[in-house]
Amino acid sequence: MPRLHVDFYSQALSMNTNAAVLLPQSQKDFISGGARYNGEGKIPVLWLLHGMGDDYTSWQRYTNVERYALARGIAVVMPSVLSQCFYCDMVKGLAYFEYISQEMPRLFREMFPQLSARREDNFIAGLSMGGYGALKVALTYPEEYAAVGCFSAGNLIEMESVLPPEEEAPRFMKNMYGIARNALGTEKMIDARGTKDDLKFLFDKALRAGKTLPRIKMYCGTEDFLLPVSDSMAGHISEKLSPPDFTYDKGPGMHHWDFWDEWLPKFMDSCGLTSTIEAGQFSDVKD
Repeated sequence: MPRLHVDFYSQALSMNTNAAVLLPQSQKDFISGGARYNGEGKIPVLWLLHGMGDDYTSWQRYTNVERYALARGIAVVMPSVLSQCFYCDMVKGLAYFEYISQEMPRLFREMFPQLSARREDNFIAGLSMGGYGALKVALTYPEEYAAVGCFSAGNLIEMESVLPPEEEAPRFMKNMYGIARNALGTEKMIDARGTKDDLKFLFDKALRAGKTLPRIKMYCGTEDFLLPVSDSMAGHISEKLSPPDFTYDKGPGMHHWDFWDEWLPKFMDSCGLTSTIEAGQFSDVKD
């Protein structure tokens, strides 16, 4: 499967940035059923967002995402963002929400015209901060996506309730304490309640406007430190939506790649992106 590193200039960010792209090929073999073309000859796309402390390589390095995409004949686009951006148009920083939600799909459909622009062929998902970002994009632009996957996240403006005091936090958590001031423009994260960065507010706003939401699929490990935040968002959604419009799956696991690698292909399957490999597809091959 072609795996591409793409360097390009973002007008939204006013700088060069990068992303990884997995593109299916048309031929079939024992590990691929070929590209999953729609009636227009285009390919479905999963826009896959990383978490805090990661970059565009992380999904590739720590999961089997390439193998999952190959078996299903889909494209996967994995962009890089700043760890503290919170997938926001930052108050003290860059316009990462505009970049991810608007500029990136347009740019990549220009660079790779085989990518489908149809709603039913576009899916967005992410883990941790990326799960929050995926929900934010999908709830703001629900007409663009068939489904959204949120792994180990929820309405992360509520995250401070599960964090230790800043002075007691381990070093890898230190960046989290600047998110409110730098990304949200508030003193505390929860002060962003009722704004464009509040997922519960966005969900309610979309429903009031009569918009058709993408299917929302949430996943969280039962030992994950963000489980209370995930449960809170899932509870809010479940008051208005039920299966198949909304599903919430929990299972053993921490805030860890083992959990995300297990549930990523299950998310793909639940979206109808099942394997295109046909049993016995070489049965007619003669020696």
